[in-house]
Amino acid sequence: MANRVVNSDHRGHRALSYTQMRVLLLCGGLGFLGITAAVSYARRVETAEVVAILLFIPIFVAFVFWDWAGGVLAAALATAAYVALRTDAIQAVGLDQFIGVIISRSMAFFAFGFVGGIANRHVRSSLMKLDLYDHVDDTTGLYNARYLLEAFDLEVSRAKRYQSVFSVSVIDIPAATFDGVNRRRRDRVLREIGHGVRSSVRTVDRVAHAADGDRYRFAVVLPETGEEGARIFTDRLADRLGALLGITTITSLAVTYPGDDEALHQLTDDFAAVDRTQHPEHPPKLGIVAA
Repeated sequence: MANRVVNSDHRGHRALSYTQMRVLLLCGGLGFLGITAAVSYARRVETAEVVAILLFIPIFVAFVFWDWAGGVLAAALATAAYVALRTDAIQAVGLDQFIGVIISRSMAFFAFGFVGGIANRHVRSSLMKLDLYDHVDDTTGLYNARYLLEAFDLEVSRAKRYQSVFSVSVIDIPAATFDGVNRRRRDRVLREIGHGVRSSVRTVDRVAHAADGDRYRFAVVLPETGEEGARIFTDRLADRLGALLGITTITSLAVTYPGDDEALHQLTDDFAAVDRTQHPEHPPKLGIVAA
C-alpha cells in the first residue's frame, strides 16, 4: 500500500444526522403519497378522493418541519380544501350525503398531522441526543475525537488533583497510504488496525481514531504513564503499524502531562477541529485542557 493517496471519503460511514434523516423521510413519504395518488387515479377513483390523498402531502411536509402544531394547522387547511372540493356536490344532493365522508377525511387529516408531528419530534430529539453523545468512530469501532477530548479533560483534572501524570501516544498514517484502494477495503484495514491497537493496550487505556483528511490518527490515552514509558510504547506501536502496512511514512508523537502542556493543547485543537466537522451542530465543550 506504500505511496498511495486516498480517493474516497476520509470520514468513513457516519450515522445519519436529523437533517439527513428528514430529507430521506421527505423523499420517501412524498414518493409514497405520490404513487398512491397515481394508482388511485389509474383505477379511476373519484377525482375528489384522489385530491384528498394529495392533501396529505402538505400535512406531511408541515409536521416534518413544524411538528404537531404544523401538522394540525395543515390538517385544518386540508379539511377546508376538501370541503371546498365537495361544495358543488353538496349543493346538488345535500350535505347529508357527504357528512360521513367529510368527517372521516377530516379525522384522518388531523390524526395524520398530530400523531406524525409527535413522532417527528421524538425522532428529532433522539437523533440529536445520539449525535450529541456519540463517542464511537464508525469506521474503526474505537472511540472518536469527541470522546478523546473528554478523556483529555478528565486526565488533566485528575493529574492536577492528585499530582499524577498521564501520556498520550499518537500514530499518524498518511492518507496517501491508501491511494487506489476502495473505501470498503480501506475501512477494513483501519478496523483491523483499530482492533490490533485496542488488544495491545491495558484495560485502563483508551484508544481513539480520527481522520482529518490528510491523515488517519490513532491516539492512545495512557493514565499513570510517564515520558519514558510513553515514548517506548509509541515507538513500538509505530514500528508495528509500519511493518503491517509496508510503509515508512508513519509519524508518531508521545505527549506527557504535566510537561508537554503546549503539545497537549495542540492535540486538543487538532481533535476539536475534527469533532466540529463531525458534529457541526454540537461543538465540543472544552474545559480544563482548553484553559
